Amino acid sequence: MINSSYFSCCSSCQVRVILCLSNSLSVLNQVHVCTELFLSFHVFIVLACETSEILTFTAHEGGKVEIRCPYEPKYEEHKKYLCRGECPIVIKDKPVESESAAKNERFSLTDNKTAHIFTVTITDLRTEDQGQYWCGVNTGLFNHDYKREIYLEIKHVSRVSGVTGEHLNITCHYENKLKNDVKFICKSSSTSLCEKSATKVSSEINSNGRFSLRDNESAEVFTVTITDLTEEDSGIYWCGAIQRGHGHKNKWISVTDLKVSAVTSERMSPKPTTTTASADTASDRTIISSSPSTSVLMFFSSTANAVSPKPQPGFGPIIMVVVIGILTGLGFSLFIYLRWSQKEKGTEPKDVVHGPTNNLPGGDTGETKEVSFIMCLSEFSLD
Repeated sequence: MINSSYFSCCSSCQVRVILCLSNSLSVLNQVHVCTELFLSFHVFIVLACETSEILTFTAHEGGKVEIRCPYEPKYEEHKKYLCRGECPIVIKDKPVESESAAKNERFSLTDNKTAHIFTVTITDLRTEDQGQYWCGVNTGLFNHDYKREIYLEIKHVSRVSGVTGEHLNITCHYENKLKNDVKFICKSSSTSLCEKSATKVSSEINSNGRFSLRDNESAEVFTVTITDLTEEDSGIYWCGAIQRGHGHKNKWISVTDLKVSAVTSERMSPKPTTTTASADTASDRTIISSSPSTSVLMFFSSTANAVSPKPQPGFGPIIMVVVIGILTGLGFSLFIYLRWSQKEKGTEPKDVVHGPTNNLPGGDTGETKEVSFIMCLSEFSLD
């Protein structure tokens, strides 16, 4: 007796069985033919049930995806798993399986036995995660596992930045086959949330508040403009198209990660620079002398220090030597001028010091010892 449950996946198989039973051959031939047909149909039906419509999930690098796998109520207590690749009968690559520790910590499985759906979550997605998967249910030792084919698509993320108050453009390049489809952009970390209520603007509604969309069909690119950016605009944006010829399913084109930062005072005005002047300790040196001409030198030195700016570190000693040299030259010139003017008048200069004329060391008498201004300058230089 043929179990009708084998043909629950394919209605055309039931028609072929009826034709087989109504065959005008002999009973033995009829049974033989039907047995062969049954075996071939059984293999065909299993393949058909496994290769039915492929479920596609799209996510982005670094994000996560939740793969939802529904199953029949009779498999409520059976083991569920996610299989990667071709998933052969003998050796299966199972990253995660219920009632067992996951082989990869990025994979996890939860089973909602009330809704009869188990969900596989993959985090920290990478480009190598893209490919073929199977939602599987272990139906028993001698039974074929129930499986549903899955295709996981991983999108590369383009990163852009903006500043609050300014505007920004997001460009989305699409395939020629999407030329006549409705284009849109939505903001969400996952495509499932985008499909529900996160659409910002579309080619049917070209403007929505601060968002606008322009579709250049000849260049096969549409551009979304966001004006008056705010920090709340930061996030993941998906460019997509609604495929008219595929049951209005969304085709995800590209992903953009937008980061909006606030305008800081440093961007508004140039940062003020602070110059720290270092004191020259040499200029603060005190010079003590009983000579009147030394007071003149100290006056010139104080005047030079008051007028000239503080020297930079490393140049203090050089500047001090130069200043002393200049002042020495001026003092010497002044001394020569005074001597010359006194000789012209035939009188002695006021700078001459007379010592006692008697009892001088060495027996000298009556001779005048002159202490010139140059000696003061020499002593000053030595100090």
